[in-house]
Amino acid sequence: MKPSSSDTYRLINEVFIVGDDIDRQLFNRFSLTVRQYHLLNWLHHKGQASLTELANLLLCDKSNVTGIVRRLKAAKLIEEMPKSDRRFTTVRLTEAGDKVHQEATQLLEESIAKRFAKVGAEEHAQIQHLLTDLHQHLRAYLANGHLKGITGKKED
Repeated sequence: MKPSSSDTYRLINEVFIVGDDIDRQLFNRFSLTVRQYHLLNWLHHKGQASLTELANLLLCDKSNVTGIVRRLKAAKLIEEMPKSDRRFTTVRLTEAGDKVHQEATQLLEESIAKRFAKVGAEEHAQIQHLLTDLHQHLRAYLANGHLKGITGKKED
């Protein structure tokens, strides 16, 4: 029997869930969630970011980011930038946050290398090509508003 789109979706979803669980266990060693790590990683690369930018990055609403930021501030891994406008909060890594980020990233890179050790260069190229195409298709699907007409209810 030929694999269907649903079979492909389920497999991609299962791979994501297993990979996410591995990452969750790895970041737990640093008392971080996966989202907290991604926030630290973004700040490491960007320098600073507003809560709105972070919400867009983490694909969640601003109230979720506020909670994540509050916990990271309490752990002294990030700090608020001085405010020029009270309506916007911008955060950056602290020295301790940078250190935790570096250690977590090193462990993540080692883990990724082990996870993919049996995948050859040609297979990496094939997987990346297919996933890049799929990513572009899904972004276009969202950008074109295809979800707006989907209610989950059958039309009469």
